[in-house]
Amino acid sequence: MTGYWDIHNHILPGVDDGSGSLQETLELVKNEHDQGIRHIVFTPHYRRGMFEVAQEEKAVVFARVYETLAEQFPDMHFYLGCEYYADPHMMRRIGPDDSYRMPGGDAVLTEFGYEMKFGTLMNVVNALRKEDIIPIMAHIERYQCLLKDMDLLTELKEAGAMLQINCDSVIGKSGFKAKRYCMKALEAGLIDFVASDAHNTGSRNVHMGEAIKTIRSKIGEDAAEKLFRINPERLFAGYEMHRSLS
Repeated sequence: MTGYWDIHNHILPGVDDGSGSLQETLELVKNEHDQGIRHIVFTPHYRRGMFEVAQEEKAVVFARVYETLAEQFPDMHFYLGCEYYADPHMMRRIGPDDSYRMPGGDAVLTEFGYEMKFGTLMNVVNALRKEDIIPIMAHIERYQCLLKDMDLLTELKEAGAMLQINCDSVIGKSGFKAKRYCMKALEAGLIDFVASDAHNTGSRNVHMGEAIKTIRSKIGEDAAEKLFRINPERLFAGYEMHRSLS
């Protein structure tokens, strides 16, 4: 099967701690293509004091890389998003500037500190929902407060958050504890997206194909379709490619 989405990765070259060159980006995109992915949302980091490349610069890089990608992978679609690390200044920045959001402007892929308390996570979710922004919580299997109590995932979803896990966690590359947690959350129907979070062709390569096969085998074909195709299509319904270049 093909036509799947990867909505979280660091494949855009030279803008964060991900791909370091166009050649590496091309290799990573080929890996995505070989594993059935046809839609990639590039999500370079934004984090105060660590990853602060201007959004305008990222857009320029994306536009330049897109020309090469479109030529070499004509059956794929590429979009520019952002992974935003939650901080006290978050709402002032993303409120008026949708370049920090995901394609279409309705959602923000949000990263949190691994030791952040649940109350802080919920405050961010509530603040985003108050502004009619959908929080997509990145790699929820990394947050200690959620690992200790899976019931908290239900509270986050009831508050309006969408939950993403990494494919490496699903297939066991991030350890047994993360894999077990992700499989339980998947079986409970609590997860909205599985993404690569790929950074490079070495230690953090693309493993989407293996995750898709695992979920098909353990959870079922319908679950795989929902996680990798249906949910992303619904979130980005009607979004046109040219808008990400504007």
